Amino acid sequence: MKKIILFGLLLFIGVIGSQAQMAKFQALYLLQFAKNTSWPTEDNAKPFVITVVGDNALASELKSIASSKTVGSRKIEVAEAATASGLSKSDIIFLGESKSAQMGSLVSAQSGNKVLIVSGAKGMCSQGAGISFVPEGGKLNFEIHEGNIAKNGLKVTQKIVQLGKQVF
Repeated sequence: MKKIILFGLLLFIGVIGSQAQMAKFQALYLLQFAKNTSWPTEDNAKPFVITVVGDNALASELKSIASSKTVGSRKIEVAEAATASGLSKSDIIFLGESKSAQMGSLVSAQSGNKVLIVSGAKGMCSQGAGISFVPEGGKLNFEIHEGNIAKNGLKVTQKIVQLGKQVF
């Protein structure tokens, strides 16, 4: 019985560790997306806002990493939201996997805004996300839809396009 409990505890710790590791990688990717996207120059005096919807682990990791980083000359601020509705001005909005059902309404609400929409769920580019994270075999990859990004008046560098899997 003790062996079963110990095994269960080790398995639980491994899952938490891998989730924390995944959040760290996603945070690092989000910072690279921010640095490798053309942003409107009129926003240079404002903070660079990344809003995380429905992923507390990512928000926490991003706050920790981004506290000493900038995007160009803009200081990074990380905001958290429980839902994708009523979001204020953000430069990047990350929609967590558990909130992926809100993608359609998020894309509609952000139409015309210069915002990069990133999803934590595979396949969300088909619903309007610019980038969707795709965990595969313990590695974190991403899909990228340049057309969706361009609809929001943004452009990512070829470096980012080449790192991801292009979808149309």
